[in-house]
Amino acid sequence: MTPTEKQIAALEAKIARERAKLADAKAKAADQSRKRDTRRKILFGYAFLDWLTTLAKAERQRFLRIVHVRLKERERIAFPLAEILHDIDAAAAAHVSARTDDTETAQLPFPSDVS
Repeated sequence: MTPTEKQIAALEAKIARERAKLADAKAKAADQSRKRDTRRKILFGYAFLDWLTTLAKAERQRFLRIVHVRLKERERIAFPLAEILHDIDAAAAAHVSARTDDTETAQLPFPSDVS
């Protein structure tokens, strides 16, 4: 092999290594993006469910029905509406009782936002 051919082979090997590094970096960026998107969905879902506990029961049911219909069929089967309504109603009851049973904050001059 001539020196020029050796140089070409070395450069091709270097290019292959750099392409592998680039592919790894792109995969890592995609993974981070998926993790961030998942975290966003979880946080917004938690905030939405927590907000529902502040609504009157009829309003909670109305909003949950609207959202539940937008789920894919397999998700609606995995999370039946009746089960979700029961869980949210229980969380709302706990949310209300936590606010009303707190003796430390009961004396504060803030209006109660119980619906």
